[in-house]
Amino acid sequence: MAEMLASRRSRLWQLVTPADLAAWVFAGPAPSPLDPPPVGFDGDWASGLDETGRQAWALAGWVARMVVPDAANTAGKYWILSHLDDARPAKLRLTVGVLEILGLYDTGGEVWLRSHAAPIVSAMDVGAVDLHEWERRGIEMREDGTKTLAEEKVFLSCPDLETARWLLRHPPVIAGLRLLCCWVAAGPYSFEGRYRPEVVARAWWASELLPGDDVDPLPGGGVGFDRPYTGATVTADLPAQRSFDVDAYRAGVDEHDRLCRSLIAHLAGSGIAVGSGLAGVNVDLAWRDVDGHQFIAEVKSVAVGNEVEQLRLGLGQVLEYRHRLAARGVAATAVLLVSRCTDPVWRAICAGSGVLLLAGDDQPTWLAKLEAAVGTVNG
Repeated sequence: MAEMLASRRSRLWQLVTPADLAAWVFAGPAPSPLDPPPVGFDGDWASGLDETGRQAWALAGWVARMVVPDAANTAGKYWILSHLDDARPAKLRLTVGVLEILGLYDTGGEVWLRSHAAPIVSAMDVGAVDLHEWERRGIEMREDGTKTLAEEKVFLSCPDLETARWLLRHPPVIAGLRLLCCWVAAGPYSFEGRYRPEVVARAWWASELLPGDDVDPLPGGGVGFDRPYTGATVTADLPAQRSFDVDAYRAGVDEHDRLCRSLIAHLAGSGIAVGSGLAGVNVDLAWRDVDGHQFIAEVKSVAVGNEVEQLRLGLGQVLEYRHRLAARGVAATAVLLVSRCTDPVWRAICAGSGVLLLAGDDQPTWLAKLEAAVGTVNG
């Protein structure tokens, strides 16, 4: 990526090197410091704004600080923030280089973003983005029709400010925005006559409403999961190939649901709420215990002849999920719950990887084993 950026002749390299920018794109999400700002601002930035308006200006300033390269030193040269107060409703627009990166309204409602596709698509390919959750929240992603990097951009739209804040908690989204901003910021253009320093300054200071990288709490941060458990469904029109055993598939789904609900009910007896998903990672079950320790569980149904296969698959999945969560700053104790385990060596195998193995036929011991696991397994 550093070579790609260096291939562009730009005065931006007088402020920051291509190598530094390339490293920054994929660094942990953190906005530019509030102080020093690009320009001074006299007065109360929130004057005349209702709560929605304050949140809209705060988000615009936060995005500029988060995704524009060297934002404090490049304002008016490589990026601008416009306030189109003659529009109805009034609109805030972040432009980097020749491209509008962010658009939103003072009154709330739709928020749209342009991002480089690569980081987001890569995250989708490895399951680090939960598309079902995006759809549930009303987030749409489509190809972007503007000419600049036409085949490498995506257009993201969110129905409201809250959803946009949630989306911007995802590192692949921030990396995509940063990558696109780096590319277009290095291009030739002029903002002469269009730069309004008072607009940039107002949004910059408004962004203090969203301190650090906490633009919004991590999904599930308060309760230990993203959404309630709803169980799985089996469609009526399953394929009828000879190699596909419909009855076995339905039985496996039913057994998976039974195990999930058994663990949910077991923990509910101790006042612990259990749900699904955590921080955008699609774990089967997730919860916090009464002391606030985070747990995740992968659940596998076991039938005659597939015990080893399911144990291998389940262990690999829960290790992947724990790693992805750790990369997002979420430490969790990993649990693998299976219908049964007839080979005792698997408990040692799982323990050696820092995973607690629970079996459906030893349910009375679950709570004690979970309590003992805190501090003894990874997470």
